[in-house]
Amino acid sequence: MKPIQIAAIAIAALLLLPVEAGAQRRRRAAPRPKEPAVPLMEQARQAMAVYDFAQAEQLLDSEIAALQKKRKDTSEAEAMRERAQMLAAKLRATERVCFVDSVVVDAAEALHAIRLTRESGRIDTYASTYHTAATTDATIYENELANRRLVAVAQDGGGMRLALSDKVGDDWAAPLPLEGLNADVKQNYPFLLSDGLTLYYAATGEASLGGYDIFVTRIDPTDNQCLQPESLGFPFCSTANDYMLAIDELAQLGWMVTDRHQPKGKVCVYTFIPTTTRSTYADDIAPDRLRRLARLASIAETQTDQAAVAAARERLAKLRDGGMDTPATPEFTFVVNDERTYTSIADFHSQEAATLMKQWLQLRQTTETDATLLLRLRDQYAEADAAQRTAIARTIARIEATHYSQLMGLRALAKDIRNAEIKATQPH
Repeated sequence: MKPIQIAAIAIAALLLLPVEAGAQRRRRAAPRPKEPAVPLMEQARQAMAVYDFAQAEQLLDSEIAALQKKRKDTSEAEAMRERAQMLAAKLRATERVCFVDSVVVDAAEALHAIRLTRESGRIDTYASTYHTAATTDATIYENELANRRLVAVAQDGGGMRLALSDKVGDDWAAPLPLEGLNADVKQNYPFLLSDGLTLYYAATGEASLGGYDIFVTRIDPTDNQCLQPESLGFPFCSTANDYMLAIDELAQLGWMVTDRHQPKGKVCVYTFIPTTTRSTYADDIAPDRLRRLARLASIAETQTDQAAVAAARERLAKLRDGGMDTPATPEFTFVVNDERTYTSIADFHSQEAATLMKQWLQLRQTTETDATLLLRLRDQYAEADAAQRTAIARTIARIEATHYSQLMGLRALAKDIRNAEIKATQPH
């Protein structure tokens, strides 16, 4: 090839270089295919999973409007929006609770993770207590005296219903269903406070935020009729399954079992510090913080009193070691006169005063329980529709009718206790 031809070819190649480089840049800069947009319904589900119910409601409003424009069925979106509105109302009533510990266990081992003192009774599976080979997940609660049980009894069709069984001699009577609870829902995981009246249990149904929710009610000892049950709401209840709540009044510790945030077959057992009165968070709390507290994103966020947390963990450690045989704190504080303040039944010199004090303590617990129930009922009344308000109002009126007499009874008992103790300690 002649030199002039070689030179021409080289020049042509140089001229083509910018064209080729530009083509490569254009190929590299070519826009990527757009990812498909996340449907509004799925966005709403994601928002509800993190308890952003207000955002979910807005997304569902948009979805319903789009469906109506296309003349498509809106029933699913409307049902989800109604649920988001209900949950948003309950979010504002989230209870202030301090959680001090959590442990993940196999679901079958959850009851063993709750370490109660003897004074709080015992919880067990139905199969273990009645020595059956049944595979049901039914549980029982037995009181401290071992003469009364609350039992989850299997029903035809796969449901369960709570029933009461008393010990007669050496035998247990056939369980009698508790009246006043919704018989159409699945009921399980009973726990009774030491007053023998306040019942916590789990149930499914329309009133549930998720699968199982935790409810509280009072049992009328005269006829075993229950007051209208009330959901404990956030953070005790969630959009998952919340199985059990147990409170050890002696240890001043409570336990909650739930499968929220857990894989199948696992549950988390939370330990918390129970309170005698219900309180909620301030109205000016940041929305994201309230959502995190409601869904128990982190138990550390619930701990505002580190001294109380440390003391509770110490009590929990003693229970786990089996070494808590005495109260961690005074049983009560009762002023007899300017010179004497008692904190234990053993402090009394008068047997009559000691007996009256036990009655006073039981009545005080009942009174405090009723006061907490009234707060819950009034919160629920504010969120309820017209039909629900009628039923709630009847329950409120029924509790209020006895609450004043309870307060007067406490005052009269306190006077009788002081008189009996002062008389017994006066020099003869």
